[in-house]
Amino acid sequence: MKYLITGANGFVGTALITQLSNSGEKVVAVVKSKDEDVSGIENLPGVEIYYCELNNISKLETIIPHRDIDLCIHLAWAGSTGDARADYALQLDNVRYALDTVNAIAKMNIKRFVCAGTLAEKDVLNYHPTDGATPNAVSNYGIAKISTHFMTKTECTRLGIEHIWCYLSNTYGVGNRTGNFVNFACRTMLSGKRAAFTAGEQPYDFVYITDTVRAIIAAASKGKSGTAYYLGSTKPRKLKEFIVDIRDAIDPNIELHLGEIPFNGIPLAAEEFDCTKLVKDTGYQPTVDFKEGIRMTVDWLKEVAQ
Repeated sequence: MKYLITGANGFVGTALITQLSNSGEKVVAVVKSKDEDVSGIENLPGVEIYYCELNNISKLETIIPHRDIDLCIHLAWAGSTGDARADYALQLDNVRYALDTVNAIAKMNIKRFVCAGTLAEKDVLNYHPTDGATPNAVSNYGIAKISTHFMTKTECTRLGIEHIWCYLSNTYGVGNRTGNFVNFACRTMLSGKRAAFTAGEQPYDFVYITDTVRAIIAAASKGKSGTAYYLGSTKPRKLKEFIVDIRDAIDPNIELHLGEIPFNGIPLAAEEFDCTKLVKDTGYQPTVDFKEGIRMTVDWLKEVAQ
C-alpha cells in the first residue's frame, strides 16, 4: 500500500513511518516546512518527503504528484501539548486544516481518510455537559478534536471517502519529549521533587509508542469505514497502579503522595478504555507491557537528562 501521512516528523509520525518503511510500504510524508527536523525519516526506504504548511494544505494536490495513494493518515495538528491547547483560534484553525486535507485528497483520488483523535475528546464529553462544570482552558484542544471528528466524517461522506477515527490513548515511550503524564511523573521523581499526584482511583490507560503505531496501521488498513476506534493497551488499570510502576522503575523507595493534588473532572468509565472493537475488526494485539515500556522510557529519560 501507499500511505500519505501529514505531521510526518512528529513523535507519532516518525515512529509510524519507520514501522511502515520496515514493513516495505510506500510513504508520502508531508512536513510543514524545510526548517523542520526530518532526520528520523529522511533516509528510510520507500519514503518521499514533501513540504506544505498547514495553512496551505488545501493545495496539497499541486505539491504532490502521486495519484496512486491508497489512504491518508492525518496526524498534523498545531498546539497539541502545553498551553497552546487553550488557544481557541489555533485549535479552530486545526479543524479547518483537517477539512482542507479531506478536500485535497479527494482531488488526488484517495479514498480513505484516517485521523488521529484523542482520549481528551471523551473527557470533554464526559465532563463539560455537567451542570456546574468548570473546565480548564486547555480542553479547547479536545473540543476541536471532537469538531474535527464529526465534520471530517460529514465531509468524507459527501465526497465518497471512507472515514476512520482513531482515539489515541496516552502514548509514551522513547523519543517523546512532551510534557505528557508519563514524562511529567518520571521527571518529577527523577529530579527528587515531591511525588504528589491525585488519588489516582480513576481508570486509566497508557500505550507504548510502537503499539500505538501498530494500532494506527491496523485501523487504517483493516478498520471498517465510518468507525471510531479506541487504540488502547487492552489492560487499563487505576491510575495509581501505573504511578506505582513508574516509581518502582525509578526507585521503589520514593514516597508517593497520592491524593495531595485535587482532581478536576469526572473520571471516565472503565468501558471507555475498551479496545475490543479494534481487536475484533483488525486482529490488533499490543506487544509491550507497561512495566517493560516504562523501564525503557526511564532509561532514555536518564540519558537525555545528562
